[in-house]
Amino acid sequence: MDFPAHLQSIVDKLSPAKASATFDKVFKAQTKKLSNSERFLVKMEVNRLNKACQRPIDLRSKHGSLCQAHQANGIQHYLPQPAIERLNQLLETYKQNYCFAIYEQILFEYKQKPQAQSYDSKTQRSEIERTLISPIEFGQRVIRNEERMHYTTQVSLNIGKLKLEAITCDISPSGLRIKIKAEHHFESDELLQVIFVKWQSKFAEQTCRATYKLCWQKLEGDNTLLGLAILPDLDQFEFSVFIDKYVKSYRRKYKLDACNTLQSARNILFEQCYFYTHTALPLLLTRDSEGVHIPYVCKQSSNAHVLDYWQDEHSVCQLRQLFSGARLLNLLNQITPVKHEYLFCFTHIQQGKKYHFSATYDELVEADLLGLFLGFAAQKSSWRVLKIQLQEIDLKNAQRAVAIPESAGEEITQQNQPITPEVTAQLANLTHFALLIDVTNQYAKASYSDHQVDTQQLERLMRFKQEKLATTQTQALHFQFLGKRKEPRIRYSSAIQLELTDTKVTGQTMNISTNGIQLKLKNWPELERGQYVLVAFPELAKKLKLKGELIKYQVMATNADNCLVGLRLVSGSSALVQALGKIFDARMEQAQSPASTALEHAIRNLIVMSTSQCCGFVYRSEHNQFNMLAQPSTSNRLSALLDKCHTYQAKALEHFILKRFEQNNFAINKSIFELVITVVNQHDIFPDVWLDKVTDEPSRQLLVQQQLALGHVWVVRLECHDAIEADWHAIELELSYLSAFQPAGAQQLQNYFAHIKHSYTLTDVTREVLVRYEFTAEQISQNHTQQNEFIFDIFD
Repeated sequence: MDFPAHLQSIVDKLSPAKASATFDKVFKAQTKKLSNSERFLVKMEVNRLNKACQRPIDLRSKHGSLCQAHQANGIQHYLPQPAIERLNQLLETYKQNYCFAIYEQILFEYKQKPQAQSYDSKTQRSEIERTLISPIEFGQRVIRNEERMHYTTQVSLNIGKLKLEAITCDISPSGLRIKIKAEHHFESDELLQVIFVKWQSKFAEQTCRATYKLCWQKLEGDNTLLGLAILPDLDQFEFSVFIDKYVKSYRRKYKLDACNTLQSARNILFEQCYFYTHTALPLLLTRDSEGVHIPYVCKQSSNAHVLDYWQDEHSVCQLRQLFSGARLLNLLNQITPVKHEYLFCFTHIQQGKKYHFSATYDELVEADLLGLFLGFAAQKSSWRVLKIQLQEIDLKNAQRAVAIPESAGEEITQQNQPITPEVTAQLANLTHFALLIDVTNQYAKASYSDHQVDTQQLERLMRFKQEKLATTQTQALHFQFLGKRKEPRIRYSSAIQLELTDTKVTGQTMNISTNGIQLKLKNWPELERGQYVLVAFPELAKKLKLKGELIKYQVMATNADNCLVGLRLVSGSSALVQALGKIFDARMEQAQSPASTALEHAIRNLIVMSTSQCCGFVYRSEHNQFNMLAQPSTSNRLSALLDKCHTYQAKALEHFILKRFEQNNFAINKSIFELVITVVNQHDIFPDVWLDKVTDEPSRQLLVQQQLALGHVWVVRLECHDAIEADWHAIELELSYLSAFQPAGAQQLQNYFAHIKHSYTLTDVTREVLVRYEFTAEQISQNHTQQNEFIFDIFD
C-alpha cells in the first residue's frame, strides 16, 4: 500500500525533526487538522523512517565506474560523488543517524527502488504464512494489552519436582511463550517457576525468576509449546517492569510479534470482500409494547434492489409490516439463536398505488391457500421469495478495539475509547438484528406456477395484503463497507454541465475530493477512460458571481448503466476550483468530527459481529488455487453443518465448490447456484449435485425426492461474485504498525490479497426448495428434525 499522498508532505516535514527536543510541539502543530487515525499513521511512518538502518547502498549497477567506496557510520557504500555529498548532507540533517529516511531518499534520487522487505528469519516466515492461511473468523480481533517481542534465551523450569530446560520464543511483561525440545503434557493451570538462566548471570542485581501459570500447551513436531501468564498476586511486579523496559529497549533489534495485528487486518479485508458484494439487507430492529420498529436499514449498491422492492409509490418503506405480531412471535419462539423464516411475496398496483402481499408457508397452509397463493403470485413479475434471519443484538459489539497494543501510541488509546453517550442513546433501544435475503430462483418459478389457480377465489388472498404505512421511522443509511479511494471523498450535490467536443450533458455532482469528482449524468454520452472534458458549475458559479468558468477534468472511471463518471482534476487554480476546495475542507472537518462518524462505525461493528451468513473465498495465483470457507460471527444451523463437513469429510465441500468455479472457467460473477448436500449417516456427507445441472424442474423434483430417500438433505444457495479490490485505507493503523515492526507481514498481506479473486455467499434454502417441489408438510418437518439431530447441539 502506498503511503497516503495527502499525508506525505507532513511526514517530509516531521521526519528530520524527530530527534529534536521540540518534536512533540512540532508534531501537534503539523497534525492538528488530522483525524486520530491519520495522526497515528503519520507518527508510525516518521518512526519507521527514523529507525536505524544497516543496509549498504550499492549503485554500481546503475552508475558503473563513477561509483567509489564510501564508509559512513561503519557501513560501506558504493556511490557516485554527488550521491556521497547528498548522503553526508542527509546525515547532518538527521544528526548523523543513518536511518531508513536517508537510505530511501538516496535510492529514490538516484533512481533505484528500495528492495522489498524480506523475512527476518525462518520462524517469522512460518508464522506469517501460518497466520495468512489460518481459519477466517468474522469479527475476530486478537487484542493485546502490551507488546510481545520475539526473543530467545535459555530458561529452566521447575514444575513440582520436575526440572526441565527450555528456550523462550516470545516475551512480554505479563506473559511468556516457551519451547521444550521434547514431548510433554501438563495439567491445566499448572504453576511453573521460570528461571532466566542467562539473564541472571548478565543482570546480577536483578532477580530473574518468576512464577507463571500454564494457559495453553500444544505439540509442534517433537517440541512442546507452552503459553504462560505471570501470576500478578505474587511479589513479581518489579520483574514485570524489568521485562517491559527490556522489550521497549530491544524491540527494534529482536522484532515484535505482530501476528495478531496481521490476522486482524486480514480478517477486516475479508469482511469487506464479503460485505461489499453481499445482497442481504441488514435491518436493526426495536421491539416494544406497540410492536416492531425498524430504525435503521443499511443500504448499499449490492442490496439496494431489496430495499427498493419495499418502497411504495411515495417511497415510504413498508418493511415494518413484514414483522407482524403473530409472525414475529413464531420467529422468537424458535430455540436457535438465529431464527429463520421464508416469505412468499408479490406486489399489486391499483390506481397508481402499490400494495405489498406477503405470506409464510405456515400461514398459507393454515388458511388452506397454499396452491392458490403460490400459483397466482409466481405468475407475476413482482414474485419474490425472501428469507429472514433474526437474532438478538448485543450492543457491546458496537465497540471494537484495534488489534494494536495501546502502548504503541496515545492514538490507539483514543481509538479504543467507548462509544459516545450520543451514539449510545441512538442505539439504546435496538433489540434485534435481521438479514433480509432475496433467495428468489427465477428458473424455479415454473414449479410454483404449476399450482392450479381458481380466479374466482383470488379475493381470498386479500388477507395477505399488508396494511400501508403513510409514514415510516425507518432511516436508510447509505452504508458502504469499502472506500477503495486513495484520498478522502465527501458527499456534495450541485448541478453541473459536462461539455464535450460536440455535445453538452447536464447532471449532478455525487461527491468531491481534493483532486477529483464523481458525477451522475442525465444521459450517457459514451465517455471513455483517459478522455478530457470540461465541467461547468452553474449553481456554484451564480453564487460566486462567476460567468463562463469551466474546469478541465480527465475521465478516470465510468459506469454507463448508472450514468456515473469519475473525473480527476487536470488543471485550474481558478476561483471555482478554490471554492470547491473550501467546500471540501469544510465538509471534511465536519465529517471527521466524532459525532458524525461514530454512529456509522458503531453500526458497522454491529453488522460485522452479528452476521449469520456463511461465505467463502477463492484464492488464485499462477501456481496455486484453493477455496476457503469463513466462519460467521454468529453460529447457526448452516455453520454447524459446515463444521460437520470439516469434521468428517475434511475439505471435500471446498473442493467440490472450487470444481464448479473451474468448470465455469471462473467466469461466474453474479451467478447463483443451488447445491444439494445429502447426509446418509453421521459420517457420510455428500455434496454432489448442482440443481442447475439437472435438465428441468420435474427432473429436479425427482432428484430431490431420490436424495431424500437416502437420508436427509440440505440445499445451499451459492451467490458468486468477483472479489473487490482491497480497501487498504480501512487498515491503515494496522499496516503502519506492521510496516514498523513486521514489514514482511505487511508486504505478504498485500501480495496475498492480490490473489483473492472470488467471493461467494452461502444460504440454507432447504425448506424453500421442499416447498417449491411440493413436498408435504410432514416430509418438510421430518427432514428438518433429521437436520437438527445431525447437528445435535442446535435445536429449532
